[in-house]
Amino acid sequence: MIRIELDSIPDGSSHIDLVEDAGGLDIAVESGIQSFESPLGLALDIVRSSGEIVIRGKAGVEVVLDCGRCLKQYRTRLEAPLNIMCTFGALAPEEVDGCRDGVIEIPTNARYIDISGEVRSELMVRMPVKPLCDAACKGLCPKCGADLNETSCTCEPDGHDSRWDALKDLK
Repeated sequence: MIRIELDSIPDGSSHIDLVEDAGGLDIAVESGIQSFESPLGLALDIVRSSGEIVIRGKAGVEVVLDCGRCLKQYRTRLEAPLNIMCTFGALAPEEVDGCRDGVIEIPTNARYIDISGEVRSELMVRMPVKPLCDAACKGLCPKCGADLNETSCTCEPDGHDSRWDALKDLK
């Protein structure tokens, strides 16, 4: 859980750097992340005024992913910009999770702001759809399974597939 203590945020502008355990974000299972190789780093610029807190900054973490072509694990860095708006006041009854239209509502008796959900969402959006260890990754041979980045296989290319011949006549 990524919490910012309200007592640590002075009125006006301030900056804080946080280092948190990335495993607490609960994104590895659903995202394809095999492991976290570094703690989650946050660099946050915070502006506090009488009725609101605006948090801008970035989050970054080193992760291990599986390549979508050769299936090898590789290390990469995920970085996400953060832009979080918080307002003070009681939560509206219909807002169970404390967030309405992208704004975190902080109850008047709160001691901290939990930004875990926003950080998790921004990192998930930056996950590659098809992770690649390298843009030039050749992948695996579809016949023998050899890693074409390390060796060239001796498999013969498939012959002509006549099922696609009708498409050649379309113009």
